[in-house]
Amino acid sequence: MQTQRLGQRQLFNMLRGNLEKRIIKLYSETRDVSAVIEYAVAILVRHSLTVTDFSFICQELIRELFLTAEPSAVLRRFSVFFEDYFAVDEWKSVVARLYKHKKDYLAATEEARSYKVYLQEKDPTRIDGLADHQFDLKSIFKGANGRKHTWTLRKAHPTKNQEEIVGALKILTMLTIFETNGVRKFTEFVAFSRTATTEDLHYAVEPEEQIESVEEPVEKNTGKTARKRTAPSPQEIQPKPAQKASRKEEVKQKNTAKIPDYEANEDRPVRELINERLLEEGLLPEPDLKTEDTFNDSDSSQKSQQVSSQKPKQSTVGSGKNTKNEFGKSEEQIETERNDRRFRRRLAKIMGKRNKK
Repeated sequence: MQTQRLGQRQLFNMLRGNLEKRIIKLYSETRDVSAVIEYAVAILVRHSLTVTDFSFICQELIRELFLTAEPSAVLRRFSVFFEDYFAVDEWKSVVARLYKHKKDYLAATEEARSYKVYLQEKDPTRIDGLADHQFDLKSIFKGANGRKHTWTLRKAHPTKNQEEIVGALKILTMLTIFETNGVRKFTEFVAFSRTATTEDLHYAVEPEEQIESVEEPVEKNTGKTARKRTAPSPQEIQPKPAQKASRKEEVKQKNTAKIPDYEANEDRPVRELINERLLEEGLLPEPDLKTEDTFNDSDSSQKSQQVSSQKPKQSTVGSGKNTKNEFGKSEEQIETERNDRRFRRRLAKIMGKRNKK
């Protein structure tokens, strides 16, 4: 299986060691000189715009290509970016090998020589109020289809000025390796912004290089590990609607619990049955035996007679009302029966059944 070609994410995010291995392996499988040279140019831009060191990446391979590979337009166009890879005498040999005349050298490298100055090293130390900050570089480019897209570079160089940043970013417009569905991405530079960020605390048990070296394999295995799950428990297998149904059934059974021997107790006083039921449910305090009120019908009738005897008798003359109605019942009897019906309805509600009388 051939090694996958490198894209924007790999070239601008991978660690130096992994990146060098990928480029060397790719060349050994494809022998694509032009792709390797353009990869190296993109990494030079990354080295210029970030605080991470990517200088002289794949130096032995690059030297071999310029000294032995068949001359091509890509080698001629980008050669000046790699002049520092060679000693003075070696560089003269490279120029003589790639170009027939000095005029050809100047014409082929004109654009690259105008941008080379922006790849120079510079002290990354700041002395202003942002000296302790990190920076992100966000840039905007147009693709070959005219659509704009953004690209963010982490750990941006803190002391590069506007001209140096713009010049380095414009080098990316010379490359043809960045594509999406066959459409080139970096064809025209539009804008950039550098944002200061800060890290409050940081701690690592192991050196950071060791931690970062395993970052890429972890990302590849994320999809596999995410599918691994432990066996579900019986509680998890049980569907939630069944759990809700069992809970409703439990509540229903509790609300519809019948009083024992209800049919046999229908003739007992209503208040006594209600108080007995409320006492079982814990809704009434324990009765005091010394002052317990039995709430029987005889006591109720006696109390009603005492209250009626204490009230002054009102004359019914001229009032148009009699103490007994047309059914032969007094108002007190009617009220007592009405209260009795109310108590029976309340009792039926507590027992979970309606009074069908």
